[in-house]
Amino acid sequence: MVELNQATAGDAPVGRPAIGVALVPDALSVVGVHIGAGTIDATITDLRAASKAMASQHFDTATSEPAAVIGMVVRIVEQLIKKTGVDRSRLIGLGLGVPGPVDTKRRRNLQSVNYDWKDVPFADELETALRMPVVVEHNVSAMALAESRYGIGRDTTALLYIYLRTGLGAGLVINGMPFRPGGYGAVELGHVQVVEDGERCACGNAGCLETFLSERALARAAHIDTPHPRRLLAAVEKYPDVWNAALRHLTTAIATATNLLNPDLIVFGGHLAEAPESFIDHIRRGVPPRVLPPMRDVLRVERSSLGPGAGAIGAAAAALDHFFYSGVSR
Repeated sequence: MVELNQATAGDAPVGRPAIGVALVPDALSVVGVHIGAGTIDATITDLRAASKAMASQHFDTATSEPAAVIGMVVRIVEQLIKKTGVDRSRLIGLGLGVPGPVDTKRRRNLQSVNYDWKDVPFADELETALRMPVVVEHNVSAMALAESRYGIGRDTTALLYIYLRTGLGAGLVINGMPFRPGGYGAVELGHVQVVEDGERCACGNAGCLETFLSERALARAAHIDTPHPRRLLAAVEKYPDVWNAALRHLTTAIATATNLLNPDLIVFGGHLAEAPESFIDHIRRGVPPRVLPPMRDVLRVERSSLGPGAGAIGAAAAALDHFFYSGVSR
């Protein structure tokens, strides 16, 4: 897993020659799987979360039971192992990112509002089928971890990752470690109430940010019938009332989160990463005046650097964090 290199005489003029130690990224591999908005994204990566191969499969969120989705995950992982030719003995584990609050100790989700899944034993089922250890993480927390370790946030102290697909979720990493309020990982930015007595949200409350900023709400307003459309916010820009409401409420929610959590970097993923530059610029201009001066001086807002595979890379990062870099084994 490491290479030893003797330093040159010029590097160590006195005493025994110094020995350099370098990680060999290809020595071991991990699997990362993200269950997202009707899509399973999977990858096998090296020890630096660099993808060797990726694969995706779509499923119907309205009709697919958790057992069926777990079966899809097993098949796609087996296909990736075959495609890459990775030796199973060098696969140290699988990271799984799922939406909604996660009980990381019991390794199952607590509730995924947009899927109506509760208390699903993902890890137990996958370990039995794939014969490898599994760690389960809130999907956006895993993306935040990957961005802080391997992406645009490597030099940050606190990174807030905001992700828009079916719903609007967030994850927070502080000093390189996922922040799990209440022990469950999810930062439910989408369920911040932005309008009193507003539209009923899928969570059961009214006036949540997600009632303005979710795939369903935006696609309905823009008269888009395609499931999980690409460049959704660009299409919504043609509808000023919808566009302005989404921007206004998101700006308020981000400013509130910034005052509470004090991130020095906010990263946009999913549809937000694909948003027109005018959308990003509005957030960059609108948030700083609403936060305290010390926070505003260091705050940056950027698009995710991990691309469309951010969910799978994030899950792989969670596996690396749990099974390799922390020294934890099962």
